[in-house]
Amino acid sequence: MHIEKIRLANGLRVIVHPDKNTALSVVNVLYDVGARDEDPERTGFAHLFEHLMFEGTQNVKHFDRHVQDAGGTNNAFTSNDITNYYISLPASNTETGIWLEADRMGFLDITQEKLDIQKKVVIEEFKERYLNQPYGDVWAEMRKLAYTRHPYNWPTIGKSTQHVADSTLDEVQAFHRKFYLPDNAVLCVAGNVKPDEVFRMAETWFGP
Repeated sequence: MHIEKIRLANGLRVIVHPDKNTALSVVNVLYDVGARDEDPERTGFAHLFEHLMFEGTQNVKHFDRHVQDAGGTNNAFTSNDITNYYISLPASNTETGIWLEADRMGFLDITQEKLDIQKKVVIEEFKERYLNQPYGDVWAEMRKLAYTRHPYNWPTIGKSTQHVADSTLDEVQAFHRKFYLPDNAVLCVAGNVKPDEVFRMAETWFGP
């Protein structure tokens, strides 16, 4: 496997894996933040942010629409250690994916209305997974037994629905400012791309 990598002046790590056997590329941004980084009295923030990152920016009101217009699909996931976002799209539209990821890193538009909507979504997800099915809380209880003092003690969705329900706009914005930064992220692009071109795109859009 051929891999090339650089680090931008702002700390962003950029990794490229060229593969000429596909017509696609995947733009992946991994943030070094997960449930382990949360305040034990304010859990669920990393997962809540996975939702908020799709709520639009100061420049792009509908993230998914731009991805779809470029022929792509996208998704994300949260773990105790990381939060990961990825876009799969035609290789010729790679720069669109890089621009979109840079834009939401720098210009995410978090409003009280958007926060309230995503709070409800996360709380309903919590109920569906852990509270409203037989033995749904078994893994959460096992975590408490396995990790008595370590932040793996709680699941990524949080300890309690109340933690997310009580979160304020200021707290959520502060979480973004602390963790969603170039020097706390890795941009990886794989597919039918040229490393030098990807490095140029990364510098153009993430550099500032």
